[in-house]
Amino acid sequence: MDTDLYSRAKIAEQANVSPQKVYRYLKDNNINPVKKISRTDYFSKEDAQSIIDFFRAENESIEANNVDSEKDKQGSEFDTYILLKNQIDDLNKELSKLHKRLESKEGEVSELHALLSQEQQLARTEQMKRIELENTNVQLIETRNADSDEKDRRIVELENQLAAEKNKGFFAKLFGK
Repeated sequence: MDTDLYSRAKIAEQANVSPQKVYRYLKDNNINPVKKISRTDYFSKEDAQSIIDFFRAENESIEANNVDSEKDKQGSEFDTYILLKNQIDDLNKELSKLHKRLESKEGEVSELHALLSQEQQLARTEQMKRIELENTNVQLIETRNADSDEKDRRIVELENQLAAEKNKGFFAKLFGK
């Protein structure tokens, strides 16, 4: 066998691809074998070298894309990390603001409770004073009524005495009988 001839299997082995891939490449590019022994096709050294170079270039391109893809993936992961970290920081700031607002609102509620309690206490005090004032007014009215009744009774009594003295004669008035 001539050392300048390469079979499809040998080309595939040196190019690190499958023999089927070599077969498809040969068929697509219309590369014909130089020699055919039994069922095995043999190709010239130049054809074999061009096929091997093509597949090596293709593999290098794929590897370069994989490396770029890996770098992009790592860069993308880092970008995602930075984005998520920024979002977490923003959410923590917003949470802090909301916490401060909540504390402020709780303070306002406490102040309103104190004011409401104070208002209720003032209302109770005012109501008690009003009731006390009404009781005092009632007592004054009753006292005045009692005084008025006493005066009315005294007036009636004096009127009765005057009427009795009017009926007496001159000498009875004069001598007190």
